[in-house]
Amino acid sequence: MTAVDIAQTIQLIIAPVVLITACMLFQNGALARYASVGQGIRALSHERFELVRSEKIGNTFTLERLQAIDRQLPILIHRHRLIQRSALLAYSATTIFIFTMFVIALSVVLKAGAIGTIALILFLIGTGVLLVGIFLMGLEIRMSHRAICYEVYQITSLGK
Repeated sequence: MTAVDIAQTIQLIIAPVVLITACMLFQNGALARYASVGQGIRALSHERFELVRSEKIGNTFTLERLQAIDRQLPILIHRHRLIQRSALLAYSATTIFIFTMFVIALSVVLKAGAIGTIALILFLIGTGVLLVGIFLMGLEIRMSHRAICYEVYQITSLGK
């Protein structure tokens, strides 16, 4: 291989790096949301535990709060699961893009067009996997908005 061939090979291999960077940025955002929702689950679980443990179970506001928590926790758990799947898909896409880089290099070294086709297919699969992860994150954000609206409605209706 000449220096020109090596430079062209490196340029071909660099293309998936852009998507790997995009995956990492997406993963960072997903993991921040994952931690935030997880903390919310822990806080609501702790609040529920304290309310049940307290002597105020007969209090109307306490019962209403327990009911609200019991409605919110399953939604939060579902959101947490969506974020987890989204992050795992982003990690999978990153892995596929890294593998694609090796297949591109192998295709150039062996001068095999069929292996180049495999690299293209892997690249498209990685892009598809990332797209599904982004779609799941969009669903989670929609659920987040609904949960916030529900909680605000519950709080504003107290005492009426």
